[in-house]
Amino acid sequence: MSEDQKNGVDKKQSSCKFYMPTVCPWRRLIDTSKVMTIAVSNHGSAWSAPVYYLFVENRFYFFSNPKAQHIQMAKEGVSAGSIFQDDADMKNLVGIQMSGIILKSPLNAKSILVAKKYCSRFKIIANAMDILGYFVLKFSASLYYFEPDIVYYMDNRDGFGSRKRVKL
Repeated sequence: MSEDQKNGVDKKQSSCKFYMPTVCPWRRLIDTSKVMTIAVSNHGSAWSAPVYYLFVENRFYFFSNPKAQHIQMAKEGVSAGSIFQDDADMKNLVGIQMSGIILKSPLNAKSILVAKKYCSRFKIIANAMDILGYFVLKFSASLYYFEPDIVYYMDNRDGFGSRKRVKL
């Protein structure tokens, strides 16, 4: 048995490159959703927070106050994230469950580009000359990212609690 089979990775559906030109259902969910719930735990305490995100190169970028509970706890704890499609019928629940790490994005050209794309996606008018500084001054927020290491796509339409490990 291969390592992927042991981990429940379905090769036919585990990576978008094997599923083109149809968009993977988990990629469609990531691209059409805007809010991710991040959760952190350390020293016997847990916290969760919803954040608006931008998905770039297998990372979920978001702005947050460096003093926020979820950012402080992420420094020494474990992190998780979830994205789901809300529906009144439990049989239609679809979502992504992830574990990973939260890190502060470095001050570099890539972070500036991500911040510009974030502003475009969420219709935020910002000073293009110092976009990261704008967020610090206006919102007391810095750019962070959640980088998943384990990702599951769950779809109750395939049976209650049905999920598959996938690769973004």
